[in-house]
Amino acid sequence: MRSAGCIINDLLDQDIDILVKRTQSRPLVSKALSQRNSILCLLVLFLIGFFILTQLNMPSIILGLVIVPLIFLYPLAKRFFLLPQIILAFTYNWGCLIGWTSINSPSNFKSILLLFFALVLWTVIYDTVYATQDEEEDKKIGLYSTTLFFGKKKIFYLNILMFFQYSLILYFGYVLQYNIIFQFGILFSSIVNFYTLNFFWKGKKENSNSYFKKNNLIGVLLLLNFMFAKGF
Repeated sequence: MRSAGCIINDLLDQDIDILVKRTQSRPLVSKALSQRNSILCLLVLFLIGFFILTQLNMPSIILGLVIVPLIFLYPLAKRFFLLPQIILAFTYNWGCLIGWTSINSPSNFKSILLLFFALVLWTVIYDTVYATQDEEEDKKIGLYSTTLFFGKKKIFYLNILMFFQYSLILYFGYVLQYNIIFQFGILFSSIVNFYTLNFFWKGKKENSNSYFKKNNLIGVLLLLNFMFAKGF
């Protein structure tokens, strides 16, 4: 569904993408892909996603259908909403809740919300950095983003969000009685992320895409921690 979201984003953003240097090479704007073929691809992805969803239990199906409007809303959010990255973060991480219900909700709902909001903060952080690439052009066009909202204090606010992100994950692990390896692993992941944000990215436009891609490593570290949270 993330791929479907990217297609929707490109379909709705054609008038904006042609004005931004970084996005002028996107398939629809550059005419490398026709609008007709992109819509056909979108329909195929929706059918695959719907088929997978129907294999899950009813609470998961309901959650999957509930999030569909947000997939369409995000591309429009940056035109009207001051903090569109929040819409993106809720949409991208909704799968956390679907995954929880698909295995029959093994933990308290309040505990899974800790993880969900931690992931929401993570997405806001890395997408704010990513959007720094288009900061000046977005300002001229009249779009909104957390990058523009945070302004020159981006690093300060992102450090605060990152602190709460890892605090929520650690507390989530404490509530579910994860082992000490999990706690130390999350602390290590946080050190890597804080270091990369403050000493590699440093608020510089030219480092934004590299920092964004380095979050693949952060994701792997988090995944490994969760895999071994109950032991080997």
